[in-house]
Amino acid sequence: MQKVKKAMENQKRFVLVHGICHGAWSWYKVKTLLEAAGHCVSAIDLSASGINTTRVEEIQTLKDYSKPLLDIMDSFPSDKKTILVAHSLGGVPAALAADIFPCKTAAIVFLTSAMPDTKNPPALARKAQLEAASRRLQVTTFPFPHYGKPDRSLEFSLLGTKFMAMYFHQLSPPEDEKNKKAMENKNQKRFVLVHGLCHGAWSWYKVKPILEAAGHTVTAVNLAASGINTTRLEEIQTLHDYCKPLLDVLSSADEDKVVLVAHSMGGISAAFATDIFPHKISAIVFVTSFMPDTTNPPAYVFKNMMASISEQDWLDSELGSYGRPDHPLQFALFGPKFLAKHLYQLSPVQDLELAKMLLRVNPSVTDNLAGTRSFTEEGYGSVTRIYIICGEDNVVRDDYQRWMINNFPVKEVMEIKDADHMPMFSKPQELCDLLLDIADRYA
Repeated sequence: MQKVKKAMENQKRFVLVHGICHGAWSWYKVKTLLEAAGHCVSAIDLSASGINTTRVEEIQTLKDYSKPLLDIMDSFPSDKKTILVAHSLGGVPAALAADIFPCKTAAIVFLTSAMPDTKNPPALARKAQLEAASRRLQVTTFPFPHYGKPDRSLEFSLLGTKFMAMYFHQLSPPEDEKNKKAMENKNQKRFVLVHGLCHGAWSWYKVKPILEAAGHTVTAVNLAASGINTTRLEEIQTLHDYCKPLLDVLSSADEDKVVLVAHSMGGISAAFATDIFPHKISAIVFVTSFMPDTTNPPAYVFKNMMASISEQDWLDSELGSYGRPDHPLQFALFGPKFLAKHLYQLSPVQDLELAKMLLRVNPSVTDNLAGTRSFTEEGYGSVTRIYIICGEDNVVRDDYQRWMINNFPVKEVMEIKDADHMPMFSKPQELCDLLLDIADRYA
């Protein structure tokens, strides 16, 4: 008891503030380490950052941009001060928060960050950063686009992939450089990766560089209201609305067919897209995924499984409804306890932490969302299907995965015996080995 009391006395509270174009997710490794040391850590998404759903045009002042940080500081009691840690341009919002809540701030740590003073306007710190960057890059100016009113123009920015690789992440783990093959690889295939419920394109961050390192082209899609997609839940009224980003990718694809890889609930979205664009899909790979048939409504396989899960099994997840009274729709948001016990139990703790930072409320695929018309035999049913079973999945369990395969037989069944529901985290190399084999034989 004395040890617990001492640990509580030594516990500190950290609030981590991200830099420009980033989000709370950028701290996922740091947060895990600080919490393992016994401290209380909050990583926040500033407005229009990470999974915060504010849109850039709604941000007119520094207070608007900093509101999530100001809200969390306001919620803290005054008897225990907070250590603010700010990265890059996050130094300006952190300084604003400390200026409003000095009695709640023990210290501010500026981590290679813009650091305002008390004599000049806050934006001077950013200006100084840009001047230093322009000298180093040997450019005279940065052409930032504008938004807002003509008489009060505001600037926005989005960091490019090459810029980040050269100036931001040049010493970060270069997974995508390992054993990289020439992009003129004659056997190059194109993969499109579709995430599961409440997740986003980010969930493929380990898989994408491995496939690219093998010389292939990879697109990881954010479905509507997922990842960094700015659609809001209430704007999704149909399965078409939810799948629109995937449909847009496939409609813009060139003549080369793609290998469509779907995880979890993403299987229904992938089947929907394949029914529309069967001529653009060489194969669909269902990774411990809901796999519709061509006889029943699209939501059939999901509804069947939901009927077997008790309310208690969902633990701290949020399930609810939205939409019109005459056409109610369902939503879900997985809770941290549910994630740890049922989805990520064999995955690295850092990836669980990343998920806790990036999960978003998503629509559940019900008959009201997807309709009752089954997918067609000449569309979805005509495309080669492969199923990858994950043997330690605590949500879509082994026996239910096999039931879906028996219900709608596939070309080939593969298995990763010791993978949980998130094989892209628990067994990324094994998953990629199977995907590369599938592409080699079926694409």
